[in-house]
Amino acid sequence: MLVNGQQIELKKKVAAYCRVSTDQEEQLSSYENQVRYYTEIITRNPDYELVDIYADEGISGTNTKKRDDFNRMIEDCRAGKIDLIITKSISRFARNTLDCLNYVRELKELGVGIRFEKENIDTLDAKGEVLLTILSSLAQDESRSISENSTWGIRRRFEKGEHKMSTKRFLGYDCDENGKLIVNKTQAKIVVRLYDEYLSGRTVDYIARIFKKERVKSWDGKCNWQASTLDSMLRNEKYMGDAILQKSYTADFLSKKRVMNDGTIPKYYIEGDHEPIIDVNTWNAVQQELARRKKYCEDHFTNNYAVMPDKNPFSGKVVCGKCNNLYSRVSYTTRAGTKMKKWRCGSTNKNSGHRVCTCPYIMESALEKICVMTWNAIVESIGDYETLWNINIESGNELLAYKTRLMKMRAQEGSIKECKSDLLQEVVDRITVFENGDLRILYYDGTEFEVATH
Repeated sequence: MLVNGQQIELKKKVAAYCRVSTDQEEQLSSYENQVRYYTEIITRNPDYELVDIYADEGISGTNTKKRDDFNRMIEDCRAGKIDLIITKSISRFARNTLDCLNYVRELKELGVGIRFEKENIDTLDAKGEVLLTILSSLAQDESRSISENSTWGIRRRFEKGEHKMSTKRFLGYDCDENGKLIVNKTQAKIVVRLYDEYLSGRTVDYIARIFKKERVKSWDGKCNWQASTLDSMLRNEKYMGDAILQKSYTADFLSKKRVMNDGTIPKYYIEGDHEPIIDVNTWNAVQQELARRKKYCEDHFTNNYAVMPDKNPFSGKVVCGKCNNLYSRVSYTTRAGTKMKKWRCGSTNKNSGHRVCTCPYIMESALEKICVMTWNAIVESIGDYETLWNINIESGNELLAYKTRLMKMRAQEGSIKECKSDLLQEVVDRITVFENGDLRILYYDGTEFEVATH
């Protein structure tokens, strides 16, 4: 470069890239040494101008998506801030052949060279790229081998029942110094309540709303409950003291993408792995209830077991005796200005949206009267039901036993004068409406009442 008629050599803008692949103490020491080393060799060279030392700690080199400083360095190259990058080796720069070559070629087009010290390669050299392709492929194979060896070690430990579990997002448990689960007594009460609420007929959406309203705190101290989270908790075998290992696995060592294990690799089931929060009978009852509700939705052509049952207690409970569709609630105002609610079959023509079923409407007030009448009939003859209830409780069917005990307890509270939402959710399975207007109400203990409405 000419300045006042004199030729002045501009210094080369040089950066260094360092990376250690784990967060172990000795590796972090290596990381600090690398930063110190490159700072010294660049600043001591009179032809070099230090741009920056880019360094990523404890991050895998198999892809570049999560390597913040690496990505920052590439952006600085694109901005013309760097002429040369010095790095220890290809494996420090990238173990993914495709990523490595793509970045090398892009930077080469920008006039930015990369010097790999261990392999003695300069990417601006014409011979460099051929050798780089070979060596980076070997680095990728090395990464694959490390991943496979690590996976092998994990699976051998799983076979022996040895594992450590994170409780960061796991409500109800903490970990001891050995990584074993120990019950968090405060959080365990929330888990027990969830299972009881669900078996009492509540939906996970409804329970989530209850927890939010009552400001119940989750694992993170917040009260932002999601129905999907509660559903997952109801299916988690760890709450009954067992553990299934390898529910998911890393499908691709390069992308680190994890997928659910559908049987592609072995799963390991450990009974009595830790102290349970939920007893085995309650756990089994919940699994049966999950399966029952799924089948109920399939049988009645719906995606939701019930919608807002606290405000709409008959939601999901009224069934058409002709086409098996669920009834839906319709609100209307009479000529006298009175607001009324009635229920009609939800079967409609997909094209026109018009009702196609001939089963009759039923007034909500009629449904309420039927529930009060039949429930009081059970309460008044409670002694006659003792034999049936005892048979149900001793049947070995955990769900039937739970529902029957709940129904027996509620019946002992006495008769009712009006239909109550919580009682309806706990004891009534369904109300079937037939084409002639007759009704059948089925309780969870198997008791049925036929009611003529004409």
